[in-house]
Amino acid sequence: MKISRRNFVKNSTILSGIAMMGMKTNLFANEEDIQWDEEWDVIVAGSGFAGSAALCQAIDLGAKTLMIDKMPVLGGNSAINGGAFSIVGSPQQEKRGIKDSYELYVKDIFKAGLGLNQRELVEVIAKNGNDAYKFTTQRGVFYRDNLGHFGGHSVPRTIWPAINSGGKITLPLQAYAKKSGATIRTRVILDDLIFDKSGKKVIGIKVRENYKFSFDPMSNEEDNKSGITKYYKINGGIVMATGGFAYDVNFRQKLDPKLTPDLDCTNHYGATGYALRMMMKNNVKTRDLGWIQLGPWGSPDEKGFGISPVFAIPAFAYGVMVDARTGKRFVNELADRKIRADAILKIHENPDGSLTHPIVFCDSVGATGTRKENVYRGIHKKVIRKFDTLKELANFYKIPYEGLKKTVDDYNKYVKNGKDEEMDKPFFKLRGKTPDISKPPYYAFRAIPKVHHTMGGVVIDTEARVYGKDDKVIEGLFAAGEAVGGPHGASRLGSCAVPDCLVFGRIAAKSAVKLLKQRV
Repeated sequence: MKISRRNFVKNSTILSGIAMMGMKTNLFANEEDIQWDEEWDVIVAGSGFAGSAALCQAIDLGAKTLMIDKMPVLGGNSAINGGAFSIVGSPQQEKRGIKDSYELYVKDIFKAGLGLNQRELVEVIAKNGNDAYKFTTQRGVFYRDNLGHFGGHSVPRTIWPAINSGGKITLPLQAYAKKSGATIRTRVILDDLIFDKSGKKVIGIKVRENYKFSFDPMSNEEDNKSGITKYYKINGGIVMATGGFAYDVNFRQKLDPKLTPDLDCTNHYGATGYALRMMMKNNVKTRDLGWIQLGPWGSPDEKGFGISPVFAIPAFAYGVMVDARTGKRFVNELADRKIRADAILKIHENPDGSLTHPIVFCDSVGATGTRKENVYRGIHKKVIRKFDTLKELANFYKIPYEGLKKTVDDYNKYVKNGKDEEMDKPFFKLRGKTPDISKPPYYAFRAIPKVHHTMGGVVIDTEARVYGKDDKVIEGLFAAGEAVGGPHGASRLGSCAVPDCLVFGRIAAKSAVKLLKQRV
């Protein structure tokens, strides 16, 4: 996809306006003016995948390390997502004889990102994902013997922790770090960076302890003045693992007017972009802020992330998605997230402004591609529906039965012949056999895109060092995870966030400790 000059200029103008919203000078005229409350070697802001990996790495390297999070509970988006983790050369791939390569991994990420990705960052993720996987297993994370195929990936390469929860990665890492001597604090919000007298080196931060987060997606978090101000000195560096801004409706709509307040969001409530805007006020360079991803697997029958994304993994892989008005397919069910979300938004609005949600479904064999508990939970919540016959499914969702039956018959023929003649969807085996849609009962859910991931953030290099608007490294400032722009271009490939966060969280911590030793 080619980005037009007109759209590029328009986007750049919007971003320039946002970046100018808080041009500021250093917090203190002289370093001697600062009354430090505490002193640390490394501080990690944020407690998701990136922050947890950084915390473990820094403490392993002998640094006196503090993790802070503004929320009352740890984990951020990482704690509530599905924990899907794509890497090359996992034991799960090797056991099943899946041929994969770093080059193919990078190619898939670039295709989803429309070629706008920062190549050197993508290559670092691809080559170091397996080491990050081993790093987590050595610190208490357990991965089950399952291998999934996410949309946009050329081969199956996605694995999961014990259950479909990122918390099964973050919690063991945090427990390991605490046992090893790290300090972790909640309800501490990062208000500002403190520079040395040259204005080029981060030497500390201004925070508020006992912060009381208040959820209101239409408000600006800058208006919340709760908490007690403290100043922390940093001898090495700070790792910004503060995540994205998908739940800040005003901010995201300035970047993309189509993302109106009525669009639901899969993120945790604290994904407000407060830390990002703070960095922008300190003249940090950003990129790709206008690229905001919608997850095509959300459901209008539940709020937030919910259970539908988990069930959607086998439903998209081993079933079909149809327009409820016709019963016909309209997109490759294993295309990347942007392609599927755009396709849904293109067809689901009726002439009178009402919405008809597409239906995603598979049969009883396809449904075994996820844990039984996930299916039962979805049925209990009335997000997933179970039908004994295709006719029942059609009647419930008011789908023309003949159109739906033809779609299923055609799909089953494609599976038998090994070629999807309609949408060119790749077929993959489940326990040795490629499932069709012929063995009732059938399991289905209504789909709607939800705001899921923000591709934009601060600019870093392969050492996770953050750059200023003058294109020079800001000493002492490092970043990882969704706070960073560049790895994912226009749209993140599913299950690539976990390796991104873990890989660059570790790198950021290593760089901060390296700087600590240089400063000492």
